[in-house]
Amino acid sequence: MKKLLLYFFAIIGIISLTIKIIGFYQTEKLTRQYWNNCEKVEIGMTLEQAREIIGDLKYQYWTQDKKSAEIIVSEFKGEIKYSLEYDMVFAGSDNMRIYFDPITLRVTDKFCGE
Repeated sequence: MKKLLLYFFAIIGIISLTIKIIGFYQTEKLTRQYWNNCEKVEIGMTLEQAREIIGDLKYQYWTQDKKSAEIIVSEFKGEIKYSLEYDMVFAGSDNMRIYFDPITLRVTDKFCGE
């Protein structure tokens, strides 16, 4: 009976680990796609065009989510900056960012990694 219980929990652990690995792979694949498409974004285009090029426009989430960007408002040297910040690729050093003007919703700058 103890062996049967041990095997049962081992199988549950293996299934759980497999599900976690598949989820990680899918998230990483989507994040890498965003990073690859970031180079195609041009300064001056609308935020909607930039999000369509990157590939997250179809999700329409404006909160932090695995499939979309998070809006970040930061202050640097007295100037307020608005940006869309995407997830970091595995073992990355910084997040991808698209800076925009909140009034015109035009891209003002981008950071696509180093």
